[in-house]
Amino acid sequence: MAPDDSVHEDCQFLTGSPQRFAVLTRLHDSPARPTDICDSVDATRTTVQRILAGFSERRWVVKRNGEYCLTVTGRRVHDRYRELLTELERARAVGPFAAHLGPMEAEVPAALLDPDSLTVSSEQSPLASVRRFTEWLRDVDGDVRAISPIVTSVFNEVAANLLESEIRIEFIIDHSVLERSAADFPTALERSLEHEYITTYVHEDPLDIGLALDESRVCLAAYDDRNNVRAIAESDEPAVYEWAESVFARYQSRSEPLEAAASTS
Repeated sequence: MAPDDSVHEDCQFLTGSPQRFAVLTRLHDSPARPTDICDSVDATRTTVQRILAGFSERRWVVKRNGEYCLTVTGRRVHDRYRELLTELERARAVGPFAAHLGPMEAEVPAALLDPDSLTVSSEQSPLASVRRFTEWLRDVDGDVRAISPIVTSVFNEVAANLLESEIRIEFIIDHSVLERSAADFPTALERSLEHEYITTYVHEDPLDIGLALDESRVCLAAYDDRNNVRAIAESDEPAVYEWAESVFARYQSRSEPLEAAASTS
C-alpha cells in the first residue's frame, strides 16, 4: 500500500533543508535548548525554532524542562534517514561502475560494490581505471585467468612481461578481439598461438565484462558502449574469489581454443 500524502509531506519537511536533519542529529546526541542547537547548527534561532515546531507537530520531539528531546519515533526517523543518506553516498560512488555491468549486475558480490574497492574514471581522470587495471596486472601473484572484451597495446605489453616471468595465463576473448588482434597486433596474436605459457579461448558471443584473477585476488572491469573501461573493482575476499572462478569457468565452457577459432576466421 502506498504511503498517504501526509507521509510524503513529512518526508518533504525533513529533506527540505540540510539544517533540519542537522537539528535532528544534534538532538540525537542529547537533549538541548534552542540556543545550544544554534551553537552547533548553521541556522538562525528563528530557523531553529521553526524546525523544532515542525518536529513537535510530528511528535518527533517533545519539550521537557526547557530542552527538546527526541521521542522514540524521532530517533527512528533519524536513524533510518541516516541509513538512507549512507546508501545514497554509496550509490553516488558505485553508480559509474554499476551502470556498466550489464546482465551481470544481479550476481556481482556486494564486496565488489564497496566504494573502497573501486577505481572510477572521470572527465578529470579518464584513464584512471585503465591505469589501475594495468597496475593490478603488473602486480599479479601466481598464474592468471582473464576475460577481456578489448585488446590494447598496453595490455599486450603487460601480458608479454608476465609470460617472460613464466607466469601462466588463461585468456578468454571474443571474435571482435580476435579480428582486431589479427589486424593490429599480429605479433601478440602469434604469441598467443605459440607460447607455452598462454592458453587463449574465443567466446562464442560478444563479451561485456573484464575479469582477472591471480592466486588470491579478483579484479572486475566495467565497460561502456564503446568498450572504454569506466571503472574497476578489486577484492581478495574468498567468497568473491570463488564467485570469480565460477564466472571464468562458465565463460570458458562457452569458448573454443584460439587455434580452432583462428583457423576458421
